[in-house]
Amino acid sequence: MKHIISTSLLFAALVNSGFAMAAETGKSMDHSGMQGMGTMSAKAHKANGVVNKIDIQHNTINLTHGPIKSLGWSGMTMDFSVKDAAILNHVKAGQKVDFEVVNEGPGKYFVTRITPTK
Repeated sequence: MKHIISTSLLFAALVNSGFAMAAETGKSMDHSGMQGMGTMSAKAHKANGVVNKIDIQHNTINLTHGPIKSLGWSGMTMDFSVKDAAILNHVKAGQKVDFEVVNEGPGKYFVTRITPTK
């Protein structure tokens, strides 16, 4: 029994030292060329459209937008969520706008910036 406990402790010490070495080694690696590694920031896709409806209570905006080539989308009318409802305070229904949308996962599109066009 004493041998099993000693072996288990030795194994745990070796495993933990391996994790520490891997963590130290990873600190000096350049991850900039590795897709999907490093800082996970979503790409902003630029578009323009017209505001149809704003729902501040649910943090959504309905927009009719032109094609968004970087997403492979044709023009359409759709609801978008916003994370910061404050961006909705600067636009109103019927207004033409420029906006940016990010994809944060399957079916998760958020408007992150919206400004009236001049």
